[in-house]
Amino acid sequence: MWSNIIQLVVVMIVFVLILIAAYFTTRWVGKSGTISGSAKNIQIIETYKISQTKYIQLVRIGSKYCAVGISKDSMTMLTELDEDQLDLSEVGSVGNTVSFKDFYDKMIRKDKDHKKIDNKKKD
Repeated sequence: MWSNIIQLVVVMIVFVLILIAAYFTTRWVGKSGTISGSAKNIQIIETYKISQTKYIQLVRIGSKYCAVGISKDSMTMLTELDEDQLDLSEVGSVGNTVSFKDFYDKMIRKDKDHKKIDNKKKD
């Protein structure tokens, strides 16, 4: 009987240690920067999903714009585009990198909003 209690206590201690490690790992990832890289001369302007593993991306490299086809195993430059051919009205919000903290906060707000809506439906 005592061995079962000791075993339960050890499992609980290991569980708490794993939770603490997960907490600090998440904080470290949150402080380490952005979800995508921090390149100054390369920016993904827009991504269009064709299928589960195939995408077309508009990419700015320096001052040039390119359409790139991306699949599971390869990446192919489709064409070079002029800036006047593109609608860049929302590039500031779409092309910039997002910090992990901002992304996490946005998801928490969405979750709270969904809970408020669910509570109103129940009433």
